[in-house]
Amino acid sequence: MHGRRGSATLFAAGILTGIAACGNGGAAVFHPAGSVPSGPVRSPLPGPGAQHLGSFRFPSDVSIDFTSPAPADAAGRAVIAGYQDYVLSLWAAVLTHGQNTGYLQRAAGNAAGFVRREAARYRLAGVTVKGTISYTGTKVVGIYFGTGADVLSCVDASALHRVNARTGATMGPALPARLTRYLENVSEGRGSGGTWSVTRLAIYPASSTQGAMCR
Repeated sequence: MHGRRGSATLFAAGILTGIAACGNGGAAVFHPAGSVPSGPVRSPLPGPGAQHLGSFRFPSDVSIDFTSPAPADAAGRAVIAGYQDYVLSLWAAVLTHGQNTGYLQRAAGNAAGFVRREAARYRLAGVTVKGTISYTGTKVVGIYFGTGADVLSCVDASALHRVNARTGATMGPALPARLTRYLENVSEGRGSGGTWSVTRLAIYPASSTQGAMCR
């Protein structure tokens, strides 16, 4: 790639050290086989409103919106529930300045590394986030061997801001500027208990070829 699109892709690779993003924007390669077992099923969380992750309840001025319809099948709903738990654990870590470590049960590999890096950006108690981040067009691309899955989602963080916790003054976007809109591609793994967690993360800014669908 060349010019602006090329620099955007390089930016995505730089912010997520160790991401193995495929050249064609595809996900990790799996070879489907066998049947998909029916694991524990949870309904996707509502969009706006009170949200929580375990004992952690999100403040009223922060909304994590999931607006896509739930998959019709039980296995797909379980995968989406695992993805949403990962997302909530990411922002719980950020809002608690890294003290909430729920993401350790919901993320591994470079996905866990991304959570740690974002939480580190908010290490100071005087800085926090406020606003809304939306996850739309979320879909299960495939479930493989009953223990692996791939999910795509468009993320709009343009209404989520980095703020001064004392004054409420906006200090800039919650995420780096070029990631206010991006395509997120995650791979998930199904644990022995039947729950799903994110094992790999790739991010493509909306300005890139791979992330164009999220413009």
